[in-house]
Amino acid sequence: MPILARPGVDLYYETRGRGPPLLLVAGLASDSLSWLSVATPLAERHRVIMLDNRCVGRSAPQDVDTSVDAMAGDCVALLDALGVERAHVLGHSMGGFVAQRLAATQPSRVDRLVLAATSVRSGARNTALFTDMADMYDTGADRERWFRQLFCWIFTARAFDDPAFIDMALRWSIDYPYPQSARGFRRQIGALAAFDGSRDLARIVSPTLVLGGREDLVFPPAVLEALAAGIPGAKTLMIDRAAHSIHTEQAKAFVEAVTRFLAG
Repeated sequence: MPILARPGVDLYYETRGRGPPLLLVAGLASDSLSWLSVATPLAERHRVIMLDNRCVGRSAPQDVDTSVDAMAGDCVALLDALGVERAHVLGHSMGGFVAQRLAATQPSRVDRLVLAATSVRSGARNTALFTDMADMYDTGADRERWFRQLFCWIFTARAFDDPAFIDMALRWSIDYPYPQSARGFRRQIGALAAFDGSRDLARIVSPTLVLGGREDLVFPPAVLEALAAGIPGAKTLMIDRAAHSIHTEQAKAFVEAVTRFLAG
């Protein structure tokens, strides 16, 4: 099992494919397996690098201090360990926070940058939502109801018209072999709440694509457009029939948008 040893934490990671390196940074409560729907097609053109962020998945222990800066440092350390001087970086949601900080503070390490379903900050509403969900987790809420509530925020209303899709997502989530602990979830929420990337944007020099789901409730299109407006030369693309979990609901469109942008 590939592990990157960092002070106080062992980080799990995977690589697949060949070609220009592409680092994928997952969002809140998500790990390397959250990229399952897109990792294989992306690996047809790229050396895809995926890690389990602090406090989630197979990285251990999950109850470890974390912040966006710490996670960005983990990404740099992983690139160093793999001998990668420069990589494309794709961050989703919280992973987009990490990717922004990485691009702003380590510009020589980031080739092209994709910021998917993200923003410059979490915002009070999202922080309140995630904190309430953490409280439910702590008090032993029914897991199926907990995930169903989460799905209302990250999938389109259309997804709920397909009972087979929702049932599959529930089964996958409930039976997941590497569940995030309640403490790990709360640690990541704290990292989200503390992050403000507004001063980073003007320092990003990498060609940037801001990629959103047209029906995203967590970070709606207007938020994505504001993010792009702050990054010199950034492009914006909204994917139809997609909400926050773009790469799950619209995997093909997501991969096409990313590979086309990375190809320049």
